[in-house]
Amino acid sequence: MNRSGTYNDSKLLTLVANGNEAAFHQLYRLHHQRVYSFAFFLTSSDLLAEEVTQEIFIKIWNHRAELSEIKIFDAWVKTLVRNQCYTFLNRLAKERLVFQNINNQEIQVSSSTEEKYISEEYITLLRQAVSHLSEQQRKVFLFSRIDGMRLDEIAIKMGLSINTVKSHIKAAMKNIRLSLGSQALIIFTVFGKNLFKE
Repeated sequence: MNRSGTYNDSKLLTLVANGNEAAFHQLYRLHHQRVYSFAFFLTSSDLLAEEVTQEIFIKIWNHRAELSEIKIFDAWVKTLVRNQCYTFLNRLAKERLVFQNINNQEIQVSSSTEEKYISEEYITLLRQAVSHLSEQQRKVFLFSRIDGMRLDEIAIKMGLSINTVKSHIKAAMKNIRLSLGSQALIIFTVFGKNLFKE
């Protein structure tokens, strides 16, 4: 992710730190492809790489006041991308476990009363969220999350283009997260590692 033009980056960061949207768009144009490429290298997933790239630039804008203190932007962004990829991959693994348990109706919760209540509540919310997806979204999403199929494999299985499959997965993820809301996501982030036993 190294590049020339450190001074330009430094100047851009100062402008972005002061809330200059035009400078932010220029920063995005200069760096989004490198961010995407590194994210793809770490995840081997076009969808995750796109999602990581979007999240990184949202974080950059939301924390813009801190940008003027950054000395080496490329190294800082690379660290952000690595951390975001690990977060997404960890979340994906948890989601896959939850959906497999839901699909198989073989849910095992811990003995803690509080955690049992939280897990059962979360599972109910997940079932509802998935049931509200369109048929195509649900099939594509479960092929991806439960069966771990690649986009091209899903496309062949369902007779769809890869771009259509990608659109269905993105829409499904968006709809599920909207259905779950921040509270359910926080619950799963905090208690997820203890909710299910392999």
